[in-house]
Amino acid sequence: MSGPGMSLDMRVSQRLEQRTVLSLQTIQSLKLLQMATVDLHELINNEMLENPTLEMSAEDPPEAPTELEQQQQLRDEIAEAEPQPTTEAGESYEEVYDFLQKHTDVDEFVSRSAKPPQDEDGDAKQEAFAQVAAQGRQLPDHLMEQVRLLNIDEIDLPLIEEIVYSLDPRGYLSYPLEDIVRALENRYTLEEADWALGVVQSLEPRGVGARDLAECLLLQIGKDDPDYDKLKRLLTDLWDDVLKNRVPKIAKDMGITIEEAKLLIDLLGGLNPHPGAIYNETPTQVVSPDVIVTQDDNGNFIVKLTRENLPRLSISPTYLRMLEQRKADKEALNFIKGKVNHAKQLIEALEQRQSTLERVANSIVRRQQDYLRWGLSALKPMKMQDIADELGIHHSTVWRAVYSKYMQTPQGVVAMNELFTGGLPMDDGETSREAVKLKVKEIVDGEEKAKPLSDMAIAKKLADAGIQASRRVVTKYREELGIADSRVRKAH
Repeated sequence: MSGPGMSLDMRVSQRLEQRTVLSLQTIQSLKLLQMATVDLHELINNEMLENPTLEMSAEDPPEAPTELEQQQQLRDEIAEAEPQPTTEAGESYEEVYDFLQKHTDVDEFVSRSAKPPQDEDGDAKQEAFAQVAAQGRQLPDHLMEQVRLLNIDEIDLPLIEEIVYSLDPRGYLSYPLEDIVRALENRYTLEEADWALGVVQSLEPRGVGARDLAECLLLQIGKDDPDYDKLKRLLTDLWDDVLKNRVPKIAKDMGITIEEAKLLIDLLGGLNPHPGAIYNETPTQVVSPDVIVTQDDNGNFIVKLTRENLPRLSISPTYLRMLEQRKADKEALNFIKGKVNHAKQLIEALEQRQSTLERVANSIVRRQQDYLRWGLSALKPMKMQDIADELGIHHSTVWRAVYSKYMQTPQGVVAMNELFTGGLPMDDGETSREAVKLKVKEIVDGEEKAKPLSDMAIAKKLADAGIQASRRVVTKYREELGIADSRVRKAH
């Protein structure tokens, strides 16, 4: 293990190593899986404009599609194409994820403009992915790229990766470290998990990996800052006073003037409370569901993918016949062959994307049937690792599959990643954090406005309902709901 004493210095060095190359089709499938539907639709439209061998089917194909037969025919007709390389982890779509996360950067295979000119063979291979739309870098990708530059043992990477993929869109740690250790089958100790969290918290943007707002702000303050000790005290010992704006009390406790206290609080106000949000910003757009969940006559839930958002593609029979009959000069045939190969790879990658999305969606629906019937109060605790374990895939596969995807349910249209939530213990099991937040809001809405409930009183009412939540947890959830402190809520 690298251990808590390891160096976190970032460095650049050269080394000679032998690395297995991923098949281009696998790389394209990985990229398409993460793309939002609107971006994927734009990519398909661009492909239709630039690849004359690609056609959009007017109708859905029959149950036994002829496209598969066409693809087999292509393998025979275009026999000159060299075999695709495979990975040491195996050629299956799911198995390659673990290899990809540890050994490659997907973007380096996609960005044509960032590559120097290559020979004819190299250009032909790059052509297969030249039209894949460049996605904005996401927070997990950005963090793992930095981790690869650190002097960290391979054995520690799964633990760090688990923490990285457990961050919410704000950049906060979504689950307790105990849950993360348990998800990794207790292969690591809690002390090692705490060390790994420290590694994540040392990365940019500063503040990621925090467990609450105070820790997030503290991580953004350099220890060489002349006011570090004072600011740290505000964020630890006096944090409750800061939230309640008790400036005179803060000044007295710290032995400073009121003006100095206000200045320190203003410094905290200039920090970023949501450091991960800049990697999750997307343009405002009309939400169109990728998955539709309905109920049949027997009350069973049926999962279907929305086909109108992903047109059926096929390869033009005209160009296939030209290849078969060699009705063109050599240069034209080579051009057609390259375009047909590219079209074939895109079609197969799209089919793989849909298959993975459907498997993940079915697994989510099986686990969240109570939510689908009764609403947010019945949402169950669920982690991405749960789905990954059930389907036998990498947890980052699940993250990519649900990223920017929406599900139309009997409860309305919901972002698929919002169905993943941690939980709190109950007398008869566990309940989700979202369900507890809903209960907190319900309790506050029903309180006497002249005598609002303290966070401790709310925790007591939760306990009466069988939900075990500390005062600190209640405070955290209340703040996330935008509900003011009881002193502010009091009606005079």
